[in-house]
Amino acid sequence: MPKSKTVAIQNDGGSRPDRNQFRRCQLARLQIATQIAALRERAGLSQAALADRIGTKQAGIARMERRDYQGYMVATLAKIAAAAGGRLEVRLAPSVRARRRQPIVQTQGNARQRT
Repeated sequence: MPKSKTVAIQNDGGSRPDRNQFRRCQLARLQIATQIAALRERAGLSQAALADRIGTKQAGIARMERRDYQGYMVATLAKIAAAAGGRLEVRLAPSVRARRRQPIVQTQGNARQRT
């Protein structure tokens, strides 16, 4: 059975783009923690009850609901979602600032240029 991937977020420090990326990662991690707690509460489950349903301890659920937790595993998130009557959605999206590349066209003399 393949191992689940762990979502780990590290702070490299450094330049402003690095700090901005770090902040976006921190926000994403906070949203996961908040979503776990909200889904659990919406299902009317205590941390202990949710832990029993997914085969872990209450402390594990409490840890995942903390915003500084870094060890989210997709398989565990899927178990949490199913146990609380939800579903797990994983989405990759381009950055808001992603630049569109211009197509390369052939011009006279076989030189390639961007349009």
